[in-house]
Amino acid sequence: MKINLISGLSAVVVSLFSLQLLCAERASYVVGVENIEYLPYYEGSDNNNSRFTGYSAQLLKLFGRKYDYNIVFYPTPLNRLYKDFITQSYLDFKYPDNPQWQKSFKDIYTKTKQIVYSKPVLTTVTGIASLNPDTQLSDCTRFGKVRGFTSQRFKAYFEKEGIAVIETADTTELISLLLLNRINCIYISRDVLNYKLRKKLNVTTDVYFHELLGVDVQDFHVSTINHPEIITQFNQFLATYSEEIQELKEKFSIGQ
Repeated sequence: MKINLISGLSAVVVSLFSLQLLCAERASYVVGVENIEYLPYYEGSDNNNSRFTGYSAQLLKLFGRKYDYNIVFYPTPLNRLYKDFITQSYLDFKYPDNPQWQKSFKDIYTKTKQIVYSKPVLTTVTGIASLNPDTQLSDCTRFGKVRGFTSQRFKAYFEKEGIAVIETADTTELISLLLLNRINCIYISRDVLNYKLRKKLNVTTDVYFHELLGVDVQDFHVSTINHPEIITQFNQFLATYSEEIQELKEKFSIGQ
């Protein structure tokens, strides 16, 4: 009799659990992200795993928890990401994005579609770093940068005859190439450089970020074509939970 009672209770518990799962089912949204390593902002470069980590992942997951959404990340090569986001339906959002990025491409494919952008998630300062505190732009003959990234300020210089540009999808490798003198300058975010030097690379060599040579100041946004109402909620999230978001930035040494 005792066994039957336990079995009956177990069946009730299982039924209640199944009902809870059914009631707790959340709307899922797929965010197309770049499959590159760009910590502390994000890391999506593991081709054998769909994991997406870093500040941006934790921020978007926090939004999902606050608004009861299941956020799924889909790391994709940068050039394909733009095309798939605009022409395919499996990506609900793109991150990071900016109205000025790939503008000519967007203008061609979005004549009948409107891309809606969130308020800025964060602001990046990207410029030139080297091992020489007195570096001038003319000293940068072998340049390293993240694959697929375009500098508004230095684009013409990158295209000059006699300037070699080496691209990588890994900023640790990018900085290592500089430390090994394989290249003499890198184009990199100040946050990324500081994060790597402080927390990831055990080096004693000084690396200098040359803000006086000019920088690109750009905002990261979340963008969508089909879900502008979620962008409205995300903007509310940025305002309502600004203190938690600031703590998250401090955790990843962003803006410090």
